[in-house]
Amino acid sequence: MSNSQEDAVGHDTATDEKYRTYASISFAVLLLGVGIPLWWYTTAVPRVPLPYSGIAALSHHETKIQTDIIVAALSKERAEQLAQEIKSFFEDSEIYSLRVRFEVVSRNLMSSAFTTNELETIAYSFNLKMGNLLLLEALNLNEEILVGSNRTVFFAPDTDVKKVTEIVSKWILRDKSLALTKNALTHPTEYSLDKENRRRFPTSPAYDVLLTLVNPDPEKLKVNWSLPTIADVYLQPFLNEISLVADFHIKSQWLYLVPLNVKPKEVYDSSILGRHFALSEDILPQLITPLEKKLASQVSLHPCINLVAYVVPCEEGPLHIYSRNGHRAQTVNIEAFHSPRWGGVVIINPPVDACISTKPVEITPNDATVIGVFFAQLRLLLGIPDPTPIPGAAVVPLFGFKPREWELDTLLRVRAVEQLTSAKLTLQSLAQLLEEISNIVITETVGNRIKNALNFVEESSALLQSGNLRDGFLKSKEAFATAEAAFTDPSLLALLYFPDDQKYAVYIPLFLPVMIPVLLSLKNIRQYYFPR
Repeated sequence: MSNSQEDAVGHDTATDEKYRTYASISFAVLLLGVGIPLWWYTTAVPRVPLPYSGIAALSHHETKIQTDIIVAALSKERAEQLAQEIKSFFEDSEIYSLRVRFEVVSRNLMSSAFTTNELETIAYSFNLKMGNLLLLEALNLNEEILVGSNRTVFFAPDTDVKKVTEIVSKWILRDKSLALTKNALTHPTEYSLDKENRRRFPTSPAYDVLLTLVNPDPEKLKVNWSLPTIADVYLQPFLNEISLVADFHIKSQWLYLVPLNVKPKEVYDSSILGRHFALSEDILPQLITPLEKKLASQVSLHPCINLVAYVVPCEEGPLHIYSRNGHRAQTVNIEAFHSPRWGGVVIINPPVDACISTKPVEITPNDATVIGVFFAQLRLLLGIPDPTPIPGAAVVPLFGFKPREWELDTLLRVRAVEQLTSAKLTLQSLAQLLEEISNIVITETVGNRIKNALNFVEESSALLQSGNLRDGFLKSKEAFATAEAAFTDPSLLALLYFPDDQKYAVYIPLFLPVMIPVLLSLKNIRQYYFPR
């Protein structure tokens, strides 16, 4: 072979080797530089960044409520003594940070006030804001201490300062109950809720109030009662007064031919004038289950507060409730009971002459009596308990269906603490879950909700610490609702059951046959550019 032919063959061989090398480089670039990153990007779980450090800091975040207390006494020594006693008593409080100041009030002014309305008029001149409290020394009191309908506690000149502090602690600020509420949510295995907290409904942005009349014998007893009128005239005004706490939706219904499913015991008691039927307190919880099946209270996502009026049929009436020791449980002329976090039941006994007649009889329940019991039950279920009796202390009677102003303040504090604590725990649980399971999708919506909930918690705490109870409560309500919405977002379950090992098991059989030649060609590329 001539030299020209050998040069041509060598030139062609070098050219082919060069093209093969370029082809290998292009394949490697496309697969390793474009294909694998593109596959990784398209199969990666979308997760927006979250403020994990801020959520972790909530563990060391304490909720403090600043409350301003004004002590107005007839002398400077008396006012200063009471102010110092209150400061000392609440110095180690877990919840409260008190600002106490004292003033001297005119003796002539207080001596001219004889009625509660006149005392309340004097208290109005102090311009108390929501969450504030006034301790006012009064001369013409029938009791040692009288708690007004506004944000005022009146006390007599000879009242012990420790008793005044006890009233403020147990009835108005309820510092121990608030601390127990927070600790029971944070450490449920170490603390248990007290009776009041176990009875009231847990916090929620909205509630349904279901007013139900149960008539097991509609053919005999015709009940003349307008439930919508009862709801609008009696219940709605009270719920409007506490609408700041949550949204309330009143519903009403009639149920016919629904018995108690519990056979009452026939007894004779001379105090009730003869034969009647008795239900023991022990079997009252058994009445809730058959009623619950018929009430249709689960038609809404909101917690339902049941207010049930049960009309006793003639063959089981009159019906009365007895305590465990065999005595009548009710001290008023109406039978009723309530179930914690469920609702209340009022038993309406038909008149005796109605049951004597053989024809259908129309009966009209006493609106004031029945609604008065419903109103008392509703207050308990929402977290407005009756004050525990303390000798020498009394509370101004309720005016209509409007709650006392200090009761509303107390309810806002309880709800604010519960909502803030629940929002913190929800955010911490959600952050821990998202850190441990990397396959859960975190969308922009969920990420924004978590960030907003964290901001609401911080803003609410700052407002409460500055003494702004109203705005602090509203921010805590937003924090609770936003945190719950983030925790229950359905997008969090999008790729929960598609872990990385399954992803590799699906795609590796597709990539491996293509990658082996490309990876082997990397050796030829190296030898082409670095022959030595």
